[in-house]
Amino acid sequence: MSTSYLPLNLAQNPIVVNVDAADPVLITARAGLRYYLELMVPDFYGANTFSQLVEFEQSEIPPEEVAGGVIYRGANFELQDQLDSLLFRNAPVFDQTGIRVCDGLVTPYYVHARITNNDDAVYEHNFPVEFAIKAGIAERDFSVFKSDFFTAYIGVSGKFLTWSEDGKRVQMNQPEFLYWLSNCSPLPSQLALRCEVIYASLNTDPEVFTVTTLSGVTAMTVYCLAVGPSALGLIEKALPVAGYKVWLEDQNGAMLSEVRTFRVDPEFRRNVRIVLFANSLGGFDTICFTGQGEESVKFTRSVSDRYPDYAFEPQYSEQIINGVTGERELAVNTGWLKPYGRTYLQELLLSKELYIVTDRAFLPLVPVTDSFRAAVDDEGPIGRELIFRYANPERNFSSLPKREFITVRPTAWRPKATACLLDNNGRRTGKKGVMLLEKYYLDDNTRVREAPIKPNVPGTEGYIAPDNSLDCQVTPFLSAGISRATTYDRSNCPNGQVGGPAMIVIAAGTYGSELSQADADAKAEADYKRQNTQAYTDINGTCVVAPEIYDWAVPAGKWHYRTGKPSKLDIVFRDTNNYPIWGNSYFLQNQGGANVYPFGSNDLDFPVGGSGHWDIRVYGNAGSSKRVRTYRNAVLVNTSDVTLNQDGYEQVSWLPGGFTFNSGDKLYIRVDDL
Repeated sequence: MSTSYLPLNLAQNPIVVNVDAADPVLITARAGLRYYLELMVPDFYGANTFSQLVEFEQSEIPPEEVAGGVIYRGANFELQDQLDSLLFRNAPVFDQTGIRVCDGLVTPYYVHARITNNDDAVYEHNFPVEFAIKAGIAERDFSVFKSDFFTAYIGVSGKFLTWSEDGKRVQMNQPEFLYWLSNCSPLPSQLALRCEVIYASLNTDPEVFTVTTLSGVTAMTVYCLAVGPSALGLIEKALPVAGYKVWLEDQNGAMLSEVRTFRVDPEFRRNVRIVLFANSLGGFDTICFTGQGEESVKFTRSVSDRYPDYAFEPQYSEQIINGVTGERELAVNTGWLKPYGRTYLQELLLSKELYIVTDRAFLPLVPVTDSFRAAVDDEGPIGRELIFRYANPERNFSSLPKREFITVRPTAWRPKATACLLDNNGRRTGKKGVMLLEKYYLDDNTRVREAPIKPNVPGTEGYIAPDNSLDCQVTPFLSAGISRATTYDRSNCPNGQVGGPAMIVIAAGTYGSELSQADADAKAEADYKRQNTQAYTDINGTCVVAPEIYDWAVPAGKWHYRTGKPSKLDIVFRDTNNYPIWGNSYFLQNQGGANVYPFGSNDLDFPVGGSGHWDIRVYGNAGSSKRVRTYRNAVLVNTSDVTLNQDGYEQVSWLPGGFTFNSGDKLYIRVDDL
């Protein structure tokens, strides 16, 4: 089964929902129209229930007169600010190893739209569930990549969520992290972090091993992989390490991600400072500065005066220092950089969360540099000086050694909230999981007040595995089946054969929903759209030697219509007054009556006779040329070459003059590009 990838919306770029305009035919006086949109988000991490976060209200965008017509645009609502503030980054912890879940980066959501006219409801609709991630891309790229960034770019290539260059140089004590998004379908049941170690000795073969595994993978989740030399155990290797590669595999050994290469810096560096920072895609990267630097501290004192001592003691002070805070600032040179390294520094300076790596903690920083030379022609060698301020002021001094063990009051974690677990298609798995955990003291069973209620995710302290549950066996809503041809025709058939569409079959019950039947069906429709591609059709589409020859049980008194491209043309029978009465044309859709079929339908039976004439319309790209061939009972009766007009269609008289239908006739219309 081929792998497909699900889209996400970038919460740090515009997320716009358009609510279609109320019917302009039914509502002509539009001053009383009000549009509302409710943003619904999960009650807690992993929950299947949603609650309203906020409701927006807007008036309608004023109708526009364009080319003699009127465009009604409805109302647009922007959601990115609310979703971005709801999400949060998961910074790595000091000395982190293995694979960890980033529970705050991605959230599902849906919106409920309604329209009122003078407070009377005229429209109400639930949009399908979508996903948002706390990430963003440059404004210049957004219009092109906004809809398929996580599918065609990240997903298909298995890219990690980083803009750092492959082949990065690292120090042996440098923490390093990669972030992987599980937006693939089918979803792996296990993640395996694999590593290939390349030794400095040319006589030593590379060593490949599994660093760690993680089971219970959940869909649309970001996983953090600790891939620094220390986290991978490379410091303990007996031989010098020249570099290493890391990647993710599933439970069967199939690769899930790209392969990232790291080069261990072989040179002695007198000055090494490592900064950890949040990147634009939701993960955290590190950058190593090897140039000279300096730290300075600016002290601020709060001084007050007091009543003089008339004993005139020399030690008595009439001024008292009430408080002292020190603001520490770091100025550091990057060391020599490649051109991309210079460009990549903009990612660091745009970050909203930065830390400097010390021997015992990650200390938060705030960039002070407010001007940066992003490009200098013919520059070389390349280097920059950056200035940071330590985010937390200093009020006291100490010089203590790093402490390895701390005696604390014994604690444990207990369940706080549960929910049925869903697979990546939204169906219940039959298991119930603990979604939230609460920390408590073992000696008296009281809650640890300073500890937050946290998500129950694999790889973290207190994790409780899911278990079978009778009330999680049946999914409330299951999708209806889809059996539908692609809108593309096969383009790689041998000479003399005509390419046809491929069938896309999505079995009933493939997708599920906790919200509504419409949401379950929308997931199936989204799957159809993902598969409905030229590439899929070129593999699974039909190649027919003579499509005009076919079998069909035509009812008595009727003739049969078939075409190889039902989405590219329609047919219409006009009476003697030139009014359309039969066919599948778009302007027949609201007319009803016998012999009226949906637009794009195929294999249709029509009555013999009737006073009038038949026409067809061919659709495609404006200015393109088509050849239209009409066959009756496998015999070519007419050929027309047409060029589509500026609106992308052209009407064709597709039968020779005086042509009449006989009962049982089978027509086939073939359309080819010229």
